[in-house]
Amino acid sequence: MTQEHSEIEELRAEIARLKDQLEGLVGSKSAAMGAASDAPHRVPQGMPRFGKAAKAVQKAIEDAHALDFRQELNTSSYVNVAFEEEEEKIAQLGLRVNLADQTVYPESFRIHDKVVNMVAQLWHCPVPVDFDSRGVFPGAGTVGSTEACLLAGLALKFRWRAWYARRHGLSPEQAQAIRPNLVISTLFQAAWEKFFRYMDVDCRLVSPQLGTFKITADSVEAAIDDQTIGVVCIMGNHYGGQYDPVWEIDEMLTRVNAARDLQVGIHVD
Repeated sequence: MTQEHSEIEELRAEIARLKDQLEGLVGSKSAAMGAASDAPHRVPQGMPRFGKAAKAVQKAIEDAHALDFRQELNTSSYVNVAFEEEEEKIAQLGLRVNLADQTVYPESFRIHDKVVNMVAQLWHCPVPVDFDSRGVFPGAGTVGSTEACLLAGLALKFRWRAWYARRHGLSPEQAQAIRPNLVISTLFQAAWEKFFRYMDVDCRLVSPQLGTFKITADSVEAAIDDQTIGVVCIMGNHYGGQYDPVWEIDEMLTRVNAARDLQVGIHVD
């Protein structure tokens, strides 16, 4: 290749590079000004070569969000609510807080504890022996029902493991080798599938009655043993919104726990 041809190829490459930069800048500016270009209104598949204006990015996310969000029809993920303006502003404050870091955001965590106390008092929870020193009932705010189910299941599992080790004279390591079970209705929500898959707990399904869509105390009693960490009662299943008879199941478990020296508890979902 002659020197002249080489210089021409370099110029062509430089023109192409500048053209790409210009298209990126024009596209970004057009989106910010509301021009009718649809390219800036799509969320990119990977890291974009050039940045976009904040308004263009907002529009792209809003367009994608609109395809998912119609609150009247969103009944499966428990977020079918319309927020008041004040609620949305308060929720946005949380974007600046890492609530897991209690030492850095103490006031935010105090609000968290006050909400936990309100919920505990609403459900008439017994006051814990260390309430005066800690100032809060046992509990934690979660980002959704899935995390709540996973944490509740783990709490039941760890409580059962300590009890099972004492009952059978096992070390903590030996008790970890025993795979426990959880009794639950076939109408459970999908979060429990994650718990059974990830947390090494067997699922013992109890079928509800055909006429009521509820599990019964008798069917639960037949499913439990000394490897049962707990029973899940559903207060509003996905199919018809029926409530499992928590009170009757609690009376049965109180009797069975005393008679068979068990410690099976209830998680109300």
